[in-house]
Amino acid sequence: MRMGSNAVDGTFLLRPKGPSPVAAAVSSPPRAAAALNSPRSRHVESAVLAAAVAVGAVLRFVNLGGIGLNSDEAVYAAQSASLAGNPHFTSMFPVVRAHPLLMQVTLSPFYLHGVPDSAGRYVGAAFGLGTVVLVYILGRVLYDGRTGAVAALLLAVMPYHMTISREIMLDGPMTFFSTGSLICLAVAARTSRGRWLIAAGGCLGLAALSKETAIVLLGSGFVFLALSSRQWRPVRFPLLGAALAVLLALSYPMLTALAGGSRTSDSYLLWQLSRTPNHSLTFYLTSVGSSVGYFLLAVAAGGLFRRGAFDWRATLLLSWIVVPFVFFEVWPVKGFSYLLLCTPAAALLAGRALARPLPSARPIVGRVAVVAVAVLCAASLLVPAVRDLTRQPTAGLAGASGTPGGRETGRWVAANLPADARLLTIGPSMANLIEYYSGRVADGLSVSPNPLHRNPSYQPVRNADAALRTGQFQYVVWDTYSARRSTYFGNRAVTLAERFDGRPVFVQRDHNGARLVVVYKVTPSASAAARAPAQATQPAIRQPNRLVLYLGYAAAILVALASIGWAALSGRRGPTGRRRRPIFRGGRR
Repeated sequence: MRMGSNAVDGTFLLRPKGPSPVAAAVSSPPRAAAALNSPRSRHVESAVLAAAVAVGAVLRFVNLGGIGLNSDEAVYAAQSASLAGNPHFTSMFPVVRAHPLLMQVTLSPFYLHGVPDSAGRYVGAAFGLGTVVLVYILGRVLYDGRTGAVAALLLAVMPYHMTISREIMLDGPMTFFSTGSLICLAVAARTSRGRWLIAAGGCLGLAALSKETAIVLLGSGFVFLALSSRQWRPVRFPLLGAALAVLLALSYPMLTALAGGSRTSDSYLLWQLSRTPNHSLTFYLTSVGSSVGYFLLAVAAGGLFRRGAFDWRATLLLSWIVVPFVFFEVWPVKGFSYLLLCTPAAALLAGRALARPLPSARPIVGRVAVVAVAVLCAASLLVPAVRDLTRQPTAGLAGASGTPGGRETGRWVAANLPADARLLTIGPSMANLIEYYSGRVADGLSVSPNPLHRNPSYQPVRNADAALRTGQFQYVVWDTYSARRSTYFGNRAVTLAERFDGRPVFVQRDHNGARLVVVYKVTPSASAAARAPAQATQPAIRQPNRLVLYLGYAAAILVALASIGWAALSGRRGPTGRRRRPIFRGGRR
């Protein structure tokens, strides 16, 4: 006789020794749990998990500084530097912009001095690798250790998750904390410990303080609870969890107001709500779907049709995917990184499908078949991930890579142009990079004069021809990234450079010799320059009280950690004295 655990309800029972682990896994759920507890299964689980962590670390940390920042990265890094009081940035980049500041607060110690760029990428990569580990934990809570390890490996090699994890983006920490919230929700559903719903709210609050769009997952939680009504009892726990998540999310505008930056944040909110659509309705299915992996999505979907697969655990994971997808599909502005918070659930659904042998009359055939599918699925992700890591980046989607030539151009400007030089770029993306690396003022041609249609940080150039004629700008910058995004303004920049006798003073090329960036020195009209008024200066930036922001975000983190600790240290026995279900399913306890 030996002890085993029931794979359905987690209680313990006695049973005689059965056949081999593979045959037991196929024959019945209780024997499947025993098979997953066997030494061989534990060795496989450990090997897969070790591979996931090792490969995930290589894909996320190798050559992080190989290419300069993109525009979004430059903004977040500059916010961190301004928050730290770095004088190179405080006069040009406001601390308060469009998003909460938890990531920027975390990065600020790395940006105290100088003009560092890739330091923040290591923090983002650490959050990405941490999410891989959390997916393993989530798999053990919901299913078993083997499922968690396979899911962690799939997420580790997923090109979509890898690409965003290698950048200074807010979506990486948002996904890390939202995965923690999903784990807490899964523990609450598995063990009937309602306090874990409050912990889930705390983690979701931190995700919203990383990026406010994470609050949409509150809808995912309520959809799951609506479909699993027993989790509402007692009702105080789900309501308190939701209240904690909302309270932590609202601490962002409250802290901003206390620190003196509310007027700026209100302008950004108005801009965010009035932005026009930037992609078609098929954007997520094509651009993001191909990066997540169509094979992985097909495996995840196919696994739902296996017998016994569609249960409360699948409902939880699907709620975590469907609600954000529908929301962002309806939302007019679509970003490449917006669906990152869905990837842990998608990887786990695929991992669940690949962790069990396929139905077959002969167990060995089912095991070989599922291993073959798992290898193909991982290879379909790893090959494009390695290709993206090793190839020379080109102009592509915003937020999908660094901007080729941006760092080199900014550093050349810093070394060769006078401190009062002003540059006219095609759009704000290259302007951000030039300002980040050089400290020179740059404005974008494509910035709308309508306040409702432009980022409040950017100043419009209302009459570029007059500004160049009177010498307000001495240089025009053309870059392939912005020119591909806006053909009209790309051609306009070239026309203006030619009209004012622009001569190239700097050309940055890629490894094939194609032009990435060209800086033209232009000549103003002598008579117009003599009659021109004094050159306009950038409006002064009023920075908020940094101490208030640091203390406020530290308090929010402590509140969330306290909710998790309270749930973890709560009694393991129910109100009747019976021992509650264990947190982890299958594998080692």
